[in-house]
Parts: sequence; C-alpha cells; structure tokens
Amino acid sequence: MSDKEETKTRIHKIAILGTPRSGKTSLGVRMAKNEFKDDIRSTRGIDFHVVKATIGPITLQIWDYAGQSHYKDAGIFNDMVKGSSAYLFCYDTSNPSSMRQIDDWIEVAKLNKNFYQTKKYLVGLKADAIDKASAIGLTSLVKKYLNNPNLIDNHFILSAKDDIGLDLLVTELKEDLAKIII
Repeated sequence: MSDKEETKTRIHKIAILGTPRSGKTSLGVRMAKNEFKDDIRSTRGIDFHVVKATIGPITLQIWDYAGQSHYKDAGIFNDMVKGSSAYLFCYDTSNPSSMRQIDDWIEVAKLNKNFYQTKKYLVGLKADAIDKASAIGLTSLVKKYLNNPNLIDNHFILSAKDDIGLDLLVTELKEDLAKIII
C-alpha cells in the first residue's frame, strides 16, 4: 500500500434512526458541533452533519433521518440507508413507549445489503430527563435487543443536552470504523 493510499480519508456514513422527538437531531448537532440548542425543530426528511475523527484519517457523515411515520412509510429512506457503515437506533429514555418503533427502523436499515456487516448501536437519549420508573421499564425492552448480537452491537444511554455519554459513543464509533476497510 502506498503512502498516498494510507493517508486517504475514509468516509463512513452513520445513519441516526428512531422515534420522532427522541433527540436524534440534538445528538447529531452535539456530535458535529459540540452544541446544544433547546429550540431545534423536527427534522423534515434528512439532515446532514460531518464529524472529523481523531483516530486515523476518518470522516463520519452523520445522516439524521426524520422519525415521522409518513416519511418512513413513503419509502423515502429505503435507498438512503444503503451504504451506511453504522446505525444509531434512537429512543427517548424518558418515554419507554418510544422503543416501539425500533423494530421498524431496524427493518428499514436491513434494506442495506450489508446490514449484518455494519455496526449497530441502540442509543437511549435524554438521560438528563429519565426517572427511576422509566429506567426500570426500559430494562426488559433493552435486553430484547442486547440478547441478539445480529441486531445490536452495543447500547448507550446519553444526553446531548448535558453532554453525558457522547464521548463513549463517538470513541467506540471511531475505533470500530477505523478497523473497517472500505
């Protein structure tokens, strides 16, 4: 391998999928710009962010998909999830019922012919707003996914608002994707 090939920047597409109003856009903005805004509007269609990695010559392209069912049901995302290196399946930790849509989003991601070779993370957002009852309610729901390594590689609970746990997620993403040769 030549020096030119070794220093070539590798681009990895990261798809953020999940429940509407779960905090997906706040996650993408925090990852890309290290900012949090209280007044973020719901994503319409797709939003896009770029994160430069510090481990190797990697660029993470963050694709933030709207969570409303009319976008998903229209098949808008079917082709757009293809080519993703990783999926972040997001839910709102303060609302255990938000996990209902995770299975649907996994089905959308499976349209990527390389789904089983990608990295897949279950991401609980709004950790700053979770109460004990919600945390208990989430335990059994999360186990369903963690007991199937073909569906989920790891689980993170974080807060984009308070910048809790994001460093762990981004570090794991960078390390995992640095190992992938594309």
